[in-house]
Amino acid sequence: MNIITDHFNIAKAVVTGAGGFIGKALVKYLVESGTHVIAVDRLAIEDQDCEYVAADISTKGVLDKLIDDNTVVFHLAARANVAESVSDPRGDFESTLCGHFEVLESIRKAGSQLIFPSTASIFDSSNTLPLSEKAYVKPTSPYAAAKAAGEAYCAAYHRSYGLDIKIARMFSVYGIGMNRFAIHDLIKKIQQNSHELSILGDGNQIRDYLNIKDTVRGLVMIALKGEAGEDYNLASGVAVKMIDLARHIATLMGFPDIKIIPTGKSFPGDVPKWYADTSKINRIGFTPQISLTDGLINTISWLSQG
Repeated sequence: MNIITDHFNIAKAVVTGAGGFIGKALVKYLVESGTHVIAVDRLAIEDQDCEYVAADISTKGVLDKLIDDNTVVFHLAARANVAESVSDPRGDFESTLCGHFEVLESIRKAGSQLIFPSTASIFDSSNTLPLSEKAYVKPTSPYAAAKAAGEAYCAAYHRSYGLDIKIARMFSVYGIGMNRFAIHDLIKKIQQNSHELSILGDGNQIRDYLNIKDTVRGLVMIALKGEAGEDYNLASGVAVKMIDLARHIATLMGFPDIKIIPTGKSFPGDVPKWYADTSKINRIGFTPQISLTDGLINTISWLSQG
């Protein structure tokens, strides 16, 4: 994993949700870069070479003793599951938004910097593509609503208290370490049946995929070079149609003639099409380093070992 060496000055970082897919990768990246990292998660974290704190971030004051005005908090803790947010909106609210408020209160008292990872699913499906940071916000799912509210709280705390808060709006993240989502599921399905592959929807859904290694680079670059109070689309800027993605993965796995069967159905809260205008994050120096093909090859290889 390439490490940013120009002006890398994050001395101390707290990563909430450190046991998740993105959290684990970010912790590893920061540790390798020489940052003193405190990994926070409600569950036990394995194979993390740093200080670990088991805690529920929705508990009042839980971060108070861990942070100071020299700390960058990467707040990844959330229930990142659109379908579950639809079936259990109260649980999603309590896991995502209540914890976010407590994190904001802790950084307000300490004067810490906050990077808040949000989601492209906050945007209304009627927006013109690609989506810029100024696209119209109208969430489709409770998960997206919690993230949109989280962004609003970030803006309010920045403007009310002068806090250094930046929003990283992620689109579709994939790569080594993932254990769910579309790319993971497609690979697993092909491993089980190389003749037929069912995909959700009509296959015309559009996504914007960014490899996990580029994602954590982007989070750190926003922390280092982004402007306080601003939001940044963290994505590749490349539109990928799901039926083309499925065919590409099958071809990379050696099954170019697999029969792809769209189910015509998706899950409640799903957004049919998104991809990002990345010009704003490009201006602070971020460009993806891993192509979709290379990232898929690495992901397929990793998932084939497990």
